[in-house]
Amino acid sequence: MAALSSQYMVILKKILADRFVPFLPPLLGAAKPEDQAVKQLSRAFSAFALHKLLDLTPQVAAASVVDDFNDKGIDAIYYAEDSETLYLLQTKLKESEQFKQEDALPFCDGIRLLLRQDFTGFNENFKTRTADIEAALDACSHIKLVVPYTGAGISKTASDALQALLNDEDLDEERLDKQVEYYTASEVVRDLLAEQAYQPVHTDIVLQKHAKVENPRTTYYGIVRLADLVALHKDKGKALYERNIRYFLGSGRSDVNKAIKTTLRDDPNSFFYLNNGVTAVCDEIEPKGKNPSNGARKFKVRGLSIINGAQTVASAAEFVAQHPHSNIDDAKVMFTLIKAPADGLFGKRVTKARNHQNPVQTANFASLDENQEQLRQEVAHLGFVYHYRPEASATGPHAISLDEALRALASRQDDPRYVVWLKSEPARLADPESAEYQALFPGVLSGTTLINAVLCHRAIRTFVVDYEQNAAARSQEKLIYRHALHVIMAVMMKRLRQRIGATTVIDSTAIPALISQPLDQLRQQTFDLGRQHLLVEGPLAYFRNQGSVAGFLADLMETHFVLTADPALPNLRNVNNATDAYPRKRLIDYLSSRAPQL
Repeated sequence: MAALSSQYMVILKKILADRFVPFLPPLLGAAKPEDQAVKQLSRAFSAFALHKLLDLTPQVAAASVVDDFNDKGIDAIYYAEDSETLYLLQTKLKESEQFKQEDALPFCDGIRLLLRQDFTGFNENFKTRTADIEAALDACSHIKLVVPYTGAGISKTASDALQALLNDEDLDEERLDKQVEYYTASEVVRDLLAEQAYQPVHTDIVLQKHAKVENPRTTYYGIVRLADLVALHKDKGKALYERNIRYFLGSGRSDVNKAIKTTLRDDPNSFFYLNNGVTAVCDEIEPKGKNPSNGARKFKVRGLSIINGAQTVASAAEFVAQHPHSNIDDAKVMFTLIKAPADGLFGKRVTKARNHQNPVQTANFASLDENQEQLRQEVAHLGFVYHYRPEASATGPHAISLDEALRALASRQDDPRYVVWLKSEPARLADPESAEYQALFPGVLSGTTLINAVLCHRAIRTFVVDYEQNAAARSQEKLIYRHALHVIMAVMMKRLRQRIGATTVIDSTAIPALISQPLDQLRQQTFDLGRQHLLVEGPLAYFRNQGSVAGFLADLMETHFVLTADPALPNLRNVNNATDAYPRKRLIDYLSSRAPQL
């Protein structure tokens, strides 16, 4: 079993320090300040586990911790009155180590003492709770052992020791649950991401003149009051469109959205005839009561997600917010409700098909990639907002758009074709079904790496744009900086590989000072090399050609990385295998691997 990865450990420790440590009982044992900080996080992990497993508040969970430097192996004790269950925890907050026998044995010894109600050897945090613990032991019907850990699993000797305790008839304690509950690294990740996930939408939908299709998918369709959808939008926000390919783009960016608002203002009665309607998927649909006066039926819907028509509903909501005294009660839309999990294959297929009828970009379908949503949740824990669905509000220094992510991640690739595609075929990189997109967004890509790549990309771009603006008008130098932007970016990003791949987010204010001098040197080298190569072609045509860019990039890396005297280069320069994925692959891969790190 995999241990908690470094990037999630960083997120977890921040949550532990901010949310749980302030509410922990006093740390009684003497230790160095740095050891105390580590111990506090370890204690807080017990509270975190209780918080997630039993839905306790951080304060209640933290108050259940008895862990200290001198304990008996029991890190937390909590009694759940509703289930009459006494929970006993021992936790291990380590990045790689297994939960071992030497961890399990003290836990077993502490439980034996607890069941005998021999509390003499326990620490003061335990003893202050003696009355409550005795009362819990007297009242409980179940005693549950819980072992939360972040390392690489449980050793067999540890699990054997715990099971031997549970099977020990001499304890004479039939209330002991015979199965230990393990709270693993994968479950920690699940719960961390869930904090940033949109909650499922459970609501009522009222359909007039409705009809039903039973096969192959249960589907209801009918007429919905637009005002009801506006109220739902106001209540649920983005959660209502969690599986749509786009959020609200804003009326200022869309003629269609402007037209929606105009119709609501001037002729709401005609809205039904002028609009394509709204499509939603859901997990469950339950028909409820019927209004005898108009035949409208209410449906209880669970897991609702509008997959087509977000612009209709959001534009109407914006109109109502801007004109609070307006009346849109006469506006109605056709509404199709399909019973199909939004994240299932059929739900994605419906989303894609329904939206192909609208003017959308291929990149919009990245919203159907589940890795994108996981990245958004992870990035949110790190103080940034990742807008992988197009929307009007994707602005600000802590906002990252999908387009920006694509460009930053493409600049990290060794393959020189990405440099050309960024200039001539950027849409190729944005197609979720393309091999290029999948190379940019592998399953192992972390939110920290994504943020760091974007921050470095922004800083480099700012410098290069400034180089271009300060160059003489209509000069070759200006054109080289403009059209070799992605080449310069690719070389400098290679020098930032370690910082981009770090487990913590880089300080964006420190990047300019870090890259200023080497980037200026790279700028001069690019210009000098450009004057040598651009004897026939202009910069625009030259930097759109794969063969030209591969050769230029290899020469530039050799110069900038100070590898001219490298004895491996002569042989590599002469290797050009037709089966290689891209021109001069072995030479460029070697040069990329030798990039000196900043």
